[in-house]
Amino acid sequence: MTIGAAVPASRSSFSPGDAGLLALLALMWGNSFLFIKFAVATIPPAWIVAGRLTVGGSLLVVIALVRRRSLPRAPRDVATLAVIGLAGAALPWAGQAWAQQFLDSGLLAVLNATTPGATLVIAVAVGQERLHRLRVLGLLVAAVGSVVIVGGEISQGGPVAALVVAAVAPFAYGIGTVLTRARVSGRIDPLPAAAVQLSTAAVVATGLSVGFVGPPPPPLSLDPVAAGSLVALGVVGTGLAFLLYFTLIQRVGATNASMVTYLVPVVGLVAGAVVRGERFGPNVLLGAAILVVGVWLAQRRPPDVDGGRPPTARTIPPS
Repeated sequence: MTIGAAVPASRSSFSPGDAGLLALLALMWGNSFLFIKFAVATIPPAWIVAGRLTVGGSLLVVIALVRRRSLPRAPRDVATLAVIGLAGAALPWAGQAWAQQFLDSGLLAVLNATTPGATLVIAVAVGQERLHRLRVLGLLVAAVGSVVIVGGEISQGGPVAALVVAAVAPFAYGIGTVLTRARVSGRIDPLPAAAVQLSTAAVVATGLSVGFVGPPPPPLSLDPVAAGSLVALGVVGTGLAFLLYFTLIQRVGATNASMVTYLVPVVGLVAGAVVRGERFGPNVLLGAAILVVGVWLAQRRPPDVDGGRPPTARTIPPS
């Protein structure tokens, strides 16, 4: 554990290499919804979450140890990280995996873009952030975009419960981010923190899955596409994506790294359309555009608010 570790100076602009890393990260997270869609065809959602946490957490632990980053060991720190892992990763991933039994992967990618707005709402509620007119406008615009998407799908006979769960799941990411800012940021190195968060959440998720769903499907009985998708989700969409996200924060700062938020829904929509032949009505495309504009407005911070301080990076990124 690194207490009060110095954060390397970051650039305020992108080099071509940084832009490439941002695009790669968007591909990783945008295609994660496609991986989930393929996996959930034969693997119960609970075991998708447990498997993703186990594979991703194990990979981050190995990377942290190879880089000689000490893992948190204090019982209070481990307990805090476990709670953040459950609230900020296991819970939203479970909701999204369950919803993808009934919804297309691209639609989930778009609704996941509400995460910054949901996080801001929770941060304001607990006193971590303050509202100003631009943020209020952004939240209202983002809400309109969400209503256009969800309302349009419901009016066309879409599954109401799945749509509601998909729309609400990003608030769990917000809870994880708020807890991270209050309990972890500035005290524990992000990479070891994320490794412990995912690993401890994996243990709990595995126990809950056994208790409520039953034993995991025998590996040899799984459809190869579903099994490969789950492995890709854990390795690429979780472990490597987290590592790349932290690398981007170190290189260009948290604010610039958060630009991936605007790219993920585009990647998710295109991947779903190209790979699975998903088709979306004008409500999804229009709502996605409105939503992205709202998120952009809500993330703007006038220089006279909080001294122009950029938003704190989240330890559990939205994916």
